[in-house]
Amino acid sequence: MNHRAQKMVHMLVHLVAFILGVFGIYAAFKFHNVAVVPDLVSLHSWIGIGAISLFALQWLIGFAVFWMPGTHEHTRAAAAPVHVAGGLVIFLLAVCAAQTGLVQKSASATPGTEARLINVTGLFIVFYGVTVAATVMLRIATRYQ
Repeated sequence: MNHRAQKMVHMLVHLVAFILGVFGIYAAFKFHNVAVVPDLVSLHSWIGIGAISLFALQWLIGFAVFWMPGTHEHTRAAAAPVHVAGGLVIFLLAVCAAQTGLVQKSASATPGTEARLINVTGLFIVFYGVTVAATVMLRIATRYQ
């Protein structure tokens, strides 16, 4: 796949991820309204709102810098490592949001199968987060020297 096609796929995958994230936040607010639960009181919600907000900002800036015509190549080259590092930070915030959501859920979970499922899910999220972070950092170390 050529570079332009890779950028297009990257942009579209992240656009879909953002739309799904917004839908998830909408569903949470809707559930809270129905269940009469206060909004934005947990660490999980604060981290999640922060992550999706930074994700939107990252997407918009990335679109302007890397997709729109007219941006100088040296600007793109200078922005690329910052874009990658920012994306990794936002990804790790999403991992933290998922983990704090699981902790919040586990507080009310019944001991047994449900608790084990939550813990195993949490371990897989940690493993996935560490694997992605290590992969990105190794790529940064070799690509932007």
